[in-house]
Amino acid sequence: MNQGDLLLERIQKANQDRREDMLMRKYKAMSESAFRFFRATPSLFYQDAPRILFSPDYPTCWVCADLHLENIGSYRGENKLVYFDINDFDEALLAPCTVDIARLVTSLFVAAPLLKHSPETSRQLASQFISAYNQMLLRSKPRSIERQTATGILKEFLDQATEHTRKGLIARLTRGSGLKRHLHTNEKRLLALKGNEREDVWNWLQNALQNQGDYQLRDVAFRIAGTSSIGLNRYAALVESPNRRLHLLDIKATRPSAAEPYVGINQPHWPDQATRIVTLQNRLQDVPPAKLWTLAGPDEEYYVVRYLQPQADRMNLAAKHVRGTQRLGQLLETMAQLTASAHLRSGGRQGSATADELIAFANNPYWTSELLAWAETYAQQVQQDHAQFKSALKAGWPKLTESH
Repeated sequence: MNQGDLLLERIQKANQDRREDMLMRKYKAMSESAFRFFRATPSLFYQDAPRILFSPDYPTCWVCADLHLENIGSYRGENKLVYFDINDFDEALLAPCTVDIARLVTSLFVAAPLLKHSPETSRQLASQFISAYNQMLLRSKPRSIERQTATGILKEFLDQATEHTRKGLIARLTRGSGLKRHLHTNEKRLLALKGNEREDVWNWLQNALQNQGDYQLRDVAFRIAGTSSIGLNRYAALVESPNRRLHLLDIKATRPSAAEPYVGINQPHWPDQATRIVTLQNRLQDVPPAKLWTLAGPDEEYYVVRYLQPQADRMNLAAKHVRGTQRLGQLLETMAQLTASAHLRSGGRQGSATADELIAFANNPYWTSELLAWAETYAQQVQQDHAQFKSALKAGWPKLTESH
């Protein structure tokens, strides 16, 4: 079997539990750029990473495990303030702290063509990220970033996020008024559920949400968001709370972390994957978002439920106001500080390293050059893999059944 066929086989295996009626949507999204391909294939990253990058000599931490340039953004915390922080925990688990560093730095190299960066600029920015990460560990005091304390382009970004309102979000994603208000389905983000699937999902959610908080279900649709998770069961629900306010919920099926088979560390027992994700989000973020909970679904699936927030957004790193090595460097330093803060904040919990162990690690950064060299080399491999994948897709791969 040649390398191209092996790559396609690995991708198919990683997606064997996805809905076939959604697979082509995912594959087409992956073909858009090497960066989006990288975002969608964390399993390839962990299969390809040399074990020395995740050495047991490195401190073990609670990590995001899918940290890349677009998994840090804005959201509204349970205290009603708008924060900038890591915001995706689907792959979170106990692992060497270098897991997060390596994936973020690799994403920086993979995104270089989109950001119009030379190899030298990417190396400079990657080194800047690692240096800021180490400095934050040495300070040993986690920080959080809210709109009131942000500066520069980050303050501008959070100011804009704060202006977005719940009513505006509902107006954008729904149509009609009063009891006739319903989700606005289309072929991009919200898809109409049909036939038995709509009836089954409606009956399940209607009962489950009433039991959870006496929410009244008004409408439900299939939701497409992100890249890696496309193909999982994911729903948007329009609900009315007991105080008669309308809200939008994101209800997302969960899977085990793609990193778990490769990090070589025994994990705690979790009742289900949704509990793992919600627990670790609460552990790693300084202030988690309001209304984050788990829900048991049909067919023994477990879901993470959260409010769809108007304040939730990702910064466009290719935007004109972000461009420039100095500005992006400052933003990467902030991301590094938030990564180190998450590792410090969750220290000493269920086998994770203490602050003293993390300080010792930062004081002896012998691992830096090897990690940087691998990340740059692997980013080139991602570009090649994406080209092979895109070519195969154009040639008619995969062969799905006619009904799909």
